Amino acid sequence: MANQTFESILDTPADAVERPKAAPAGTYGIVVRGMPEHGVSSQKKTPFVRFTYAYVAAGEDVDEDELKAFLTDKDGNVSQLSAKTIKDTYYTTPDSLYRLTDCLENMGLDVENSGKSIRQLLDETPNASLNILVGHRASEDGTQVFAEVKRTMKAE
Repeated sequence: MANQTFESILDTPADAVERPKAAPAGTYGIVVRGMPEHGVSSQKKTPFVRFTYAYVAAGEDVDEDELKAFLTDKDGNVSQLSAKTIKDTYYTTPDSLYRLTDCLENMGLDVENSGKSIRQLLDETPNASLNILVGHRASEDGTQVFAEVKRTMKAE
């Protein structure tokens, strides 16, 4: 799927398209996949850093039936949990930067004593492990439910 082109995606049979499912709420062990993305929000043009996390393990507080449903596509094929990802965005404004440094610390990086800038610490995030708490958020029109990272914690 990663090697699909724009043209091959448009050739997908319409009845094969499946709406992504939200991960069940609960605690997960994750690993940071790749370098963080830098960008600006579309509405207020606020700068941000966005991590992509790959799930590694589900915690005991994750409902097993919901997890199985999340991993099963409409044809009954079951994916590995590690094939699923979730995004986590941090705004890089003076008033919200502490959230990013808290996350970096939860990734096991020495924020307080390293003498490194946030930019330098971000370069060290790929493959970092941490735990996240996933919760749900309804879309603005109330027709969909999205999984989102509610909190990060150090990996145990």
